[in-house]
Amino acid sequence: MRQGTTVGGRYRLVSCLVSGSMSEVWLALDLRLSRDVVLKRVLADTAEFSRLQAEGRALAAFNHPNVVTLYDTAQDAEESTFWLVMEYVPGGSLAERPHMTPQDAARAGAQIAGALAALHAKGIVHVDVKPANVILTEDGTVKLADFGAAYRAGGRETITPNGALSYTADYAAPEVIMGRPEPRSDVFSLAATVYALVADRPPRPGADEGDACISSWEAARGAIALTADVGPLDRLLREMLRPDPADRPSAEQARRRLAEIADPTRASPWRRPGARVVGGVSVLALVALAVPFGVSALNGRADEKPPGAPVPHATSLPSAAVTGAAALIGDPRSADPCAMTDAKALGKYGRTELDIDYGNFDRCDVIVQPPGGGAVDVQVDLDLDAPPEQVAPSRNVGMIGVIENPAESEVCRRTLVLPGVKDTTVRIVTDFETDGEADLCAMADDAATIAAKAFEHGPLKRRNPPLPTDSLAQHDACALLDPQALEVIPGIDATGPDIGFGGWDCSWDSTTSDTYVDLTFDRDQPPNAEEDGTAKRLNGYPVFVRPKGEGDETCLIQAVYRTYTDGRGRTAVEKVRIVVGGSRPMDRLCRMATALAGSATAQLRF
Repeated sequence: MRQGTTVGGRYRLVSCLVSGSMSEVWLALDLRLSRDVVLKRVLADTAEFSRLQAEGRALAAFNHPNVVTLYDTAQDAEESTFWLVMEYVPGGSLAERPHMTPQDAARAGAQIAGALAALHAKGIVHVDVKPANVILTEDGTVKLADFGAAYRAGGRETITPNGALSYTADYAAPEVIMGRPEPRSDVFSLAATVYALVADRPPRPGADEGDACISSWEAARGAIALTADVGPLDRLLREMLRPDPADRPSAEQARRRLAEIADPTRASPWRRPGARVVGGVSVLALVALAVPFGVSALNGRADEKPPGAPVPHATSLPSAAVTGAAALIGDPRSADPCAMTDAKALGKYGRTELDIDYGNFDRCDVIVQPPGGGAVDVQVDLDLDAPPEQVAPSRNVGMIGVIENPAESEVCRRTLVLPGVKDTTVRIVTDFETDGEADLCAMADDAATIAAKAFEHGPLKRRNPPLPTDSLAQHDACALLDPQALEVIPGIDATGPDIGFGGWDCSWDSTTSDTYVDLTFDRDQPPNAEEDGTAKRLNGYPVFVRPKGEGDETCLIQAVYRTYTDGRGRTAVEKVRIVVGGSRPMDRLCRMATALAGSATAQLRF
C-alpha cells in the first residue's frame, strides 16, 4: 500500500507508521467524517471477513473513556487485504516513561482495570495488556490500546483472525501461554504492568539482573519475582499474579483496590497544577508523550541504550527537550537537514557523495556506491508530523528515540522521536537508486545514529549559505491555491489543509468523495516530454502533464519554477508538483490538475 491510497472507499492513507511483510499500520484520514484514524492490516481470507466485520461492529459500539475505540473494519479495493480502523490518540505509551510511585501506578492501574472490567462484561479478553499498549492522552488519561490479539471469551476465537494467540510472555498469564485465555488472564497482565510501572521491569525471574526475556516454559508455570519495593501494592499484586485464575480478583475488584491505594487527593502524575504548559500540554506530559506506544519493539544495538531501559526523569532532560520543536529545530526554513548527515562516516559502505539538491527542501541525501556496484540513496528529512503512536523506539541515542521499522527487500526506514516534540519527526530512508547489493538497514541504523547526534549540543545547525532569495523555498505551498482555485475539486475542504514542514508541501481532501490534492515543492534534473508527460506552458512556466503519474487513479503535473546549477555541478530545477487523485475518469483528474497548476503558477508570478 502507498500514501494516498483510499481503503474501503473511505479511509485515505496519510503516513505509514509500521511497514513489514506481515503487517502495516497507517495514520489515515476518514474522508466521510474528516477525522484522523489508525488503520492496522490484519490477516484474513474472504470467508473470515464477514465475521471480522461483525466483531468490528460490536466493538465499534463499545465506548469507554479508557479504551481506544475500534471504529470499523475495511477492505482495500482489490479485496485482498483487511484492516481494523481504530481511534487515533495523539499521545505516547507508558512503556519507557520514568518509573512511577506506587500510588501513581495504582492510579493508572485503576483506569486500566476499569476498562478491562467493561470489556470482560462484553465477553472480550484483551490478552496483551502491557505498558506499551497503554496510551497516555494529553489530559493525563490512560487508554488501553491494540486489540490485535483480543479474544472472544467462550467462543474460542480471536477477534483478529491471525492464527495462534499473540501475547507478550513477560506479561502473559500461564493459561494464555497454554492457549486458554479468560477474563482473569488480563488481571494477571495488569498486575505485571502495574509492577513494571514502578520497578521499570516486569515481575519475572532475572529481570533485575538484565536477563533478556522469560522462556515460554517459565511463563506457562507462572514464574514471578517481585523483587522491587512496590510499597502498598505488594499484597494486591501477589494476589493478581497467582497462577490459578480462579484465585485472582476480578478486574472490577482489582479496580476498587487499586483506587483505594491511589491517593485521591493527588493531582494526575502527568498533569500537575502549576506545571508549565507548552502547546496545551504540560511539560511533564510532554516528556511522557515523547515515546509512542508500540505494536512491536525490535532488538536494539549493543552500543546504544537497550530496549526497555528507563528514560531519564524530567529533571535530567536538557532544557531544549521540554520546549518543543522550536528549541530543537528552530526556524524550519533555516534549519539545515544536511547537518543530520555525514557522508564521510558512511564511507565504510563505499564511495559517498553528498547531494543537497534533491527532493523537497526538508531533506538531504548521501549517495553511497558499494564496492559490489549499484548505488544507495541514504535520505534524511524533517517531517511535520506527530511521532507514530503505534510503535515504541527500540533504542535511544542520548535523548533521541529511534524507531526501527521492519526491513523490506528494497528499502529500510528509521524514525527519530525528538523528546518533547509532538509535531516533528526525522525520517531516514535507505533504498537502491540503481540495482546492487548492500545492507540497507545497517546503513539506516548508522544514518539514524548520526542524525540523532546532531541534536546533542542544542538546536539543529542553520543552513550555510541560506536558501537563495529567488528560490521556490521562499514561497508557501498552501498559499499557491486559494479557496477559489480549489473550487475545481468538488467538495474540497479548502480551510483545513495538511501542511508540511517549512510550508513546502500542502494537501487538501474532498469531504464528499475520495478526491484529494497534493502540492509539493521538488528539486531534480529538468523534466522532459519523453519521460514526464505532455509539455505545455502555463503563465510562462514549462509544465508537464502525466496521467497515472503517481498511481492508477492520479494525474501528476510538474511546473518548472527555476533552473540552476546544483551542488554536484549538474543542471537542476526547482518545480511545483501537483497530484490530483481519486476515483474519477483520468481526463477529469488531469483537467482539474491543469486548472490548479494554472492557479498556482499565476501566484508564483507575483
